[in-house]
Amino acid sequence: MKNNPQPGTSRPRPGERGSSLVEMALIFPVLLLLALGTMDIGMGFRTYIGLTNAAREGARWLTSHPDDVDGALARVSEEAGRLGLSVGAISDGGVAVEISPQRSSYSAGERITVTVQYDYPLLFGSFTGLPTVPFRIGATMVVLYDGS
Repeated sequence: MKNNPQPGTSRPRPGERGSSLVEMALIFPVLLLLALGTMDIGMGFRTYIGLTNAAREGARWLTSHPDDVDGALARVSEEAGRLGLSVGAISDGGVAVEISPQRSSYSAGERITVTVQYDYPLLFGSFTGLPTVPFRIGATMVVLYDGS
């Protein structure tokens, strides 16, 4: 009885031994770059969504507490803190917050915009030539109550 391989398979020829290892060595760096790039984009989306939530929370706070700007900044800071970020200067790696129009109190029916800015550092920015991606996210809402 002959020892034949399974139908549809063949034994490697003597000159082809190790060819699958060479193929894997050629493909592995490409697959690794794709996986790491996907991870970097996913983390960027997570940061963008978190900063969007921070801007919305600040604006939402001002719609019902129009005389508490510090409370709105605290809400933005709290949401940014969930991402491991702090409110501060963009040049220091922080999240910049702008509330417009800038006042200490707002009246009912007035539009308020809370804008959050952050430079998201790419993990592999040195390879792409784009070290950071600037995020500028705004949330506009209408004040519901007069400040008192």
